[in-house]
Amino acid sequence: MNKLRTNLALALAGIIAGGGLPALLYGFRNHSVVNGAIIGAVVTLVIAFVEQADLLERFRKAPFLVTLVLRTAIQIIIITAFTIVITIGLRMIRESLSLDQAYHTPSTQQFLFGGELLFIVLYALTALTLINMIRQMSRMLGQNVLINIIIGKYSKPVEEQRIFMFLDLDDSTTIAERLGNIRNHEFLDDYFYDITKAITNSKGEIYQYVGDEVVVTWEFERGVTNSNCINCFFDICQTMDTLAPQYKTKYGFAPKFKAGFHYGTVVTGEVGDIKKEIVFQGDVVNTAARIKEKCGSLGAKILVSRELLDELSIANSQYTSERVGTFLLKGKEHEVELFSMAKRS
Repeated sequence: MNKLRTNLALALAGIIAGGGLPALLYGFRNHSVVNGAIIGAVVTLVIAFVEQADLLERFRKAPFLVTLVLRTAIQIIIITAFTIVITIGLRMIRESLSLDQAYHTPSTQQFLFGGELLFIVLYALTALTLINMIRQMSRMLGQNVLINIIIGKYSKPVEEQRIFMFLDLDDSTTIAERLGNIRNHEFLDDYFYDITKAITNSKGEIYQYVGDEVVVTWEFERGVTNSNCINCFFDICQTMDTLAPQYKTKYGFAPKFKAGFHYGTVVTGEVGDIKKEIVFQGDVVNTAARIKEKCGSLGAKILVSRELLDELSIANSQYTSERVGTFLLKGKEHEVELFSMAKRS
């Protein structure tokens, strides 16, 4: 459903962009707006399919410039090819012409070789280069970080309710010693990449990578809706179970991990000058980290605080919870009641 809404929104954007450009340049004449709208919708959906199908996945480790040029070039090829095909195809339909006749009409020749197609390609090249550059910078900085900095959402600190998950690999020291520095880095890169889709599908945001640990956060409503934050952990488990044979072949073992969850009020704001970041400050962050640490001594894969559990709609859901106990966590003044969770059989 989310993918459908995204594609519909993209198609609408393509219709507006494709139909709006000829309307601004030539006015409403010679079917130019209709042609442009159809081309815009089709091209946008094709590009979306290429992106959503991860057809460029093999180039994910390429340098910034290579990825930018490659992605933009593929998109320009798609735009050029579909613009030509749809333009000729619509003329064939409207005027009942053969392919050869539609191609050789004066208006088609004018469009293809008189500068109109070239203008569209150059316009798309400029726009896509800028869009793809911003997109890659956003991926490097983190989800929503760049746009939030641009619009100044956190230029002044604000209080907000957030959920945090600290996800930590088991036996990380042993793994690092076994693999060595370079291979361990490659392993972590694969692991972080493979769990990303589960995080984004659950509406989560990657806050930090700390060694082999990933800190994920959700805006409160997004995290509790459909138990998205808990879904994230079990989706990661499912992903790693599926990929376990590949990891065993490549590295000799499959990743094991544990997670601690908590929620509460944090202060969110920008810090830094020459290196600007959006940071979350508050007791909830430290408590979530301590809950994750408690997983080790209790032999639990996932621990959730009572505060968060009370906000989740898990009654009659796919999950069960079991009270583990009440603990005074390291560095804390008040005890925290913890629960483990599991999927129903």
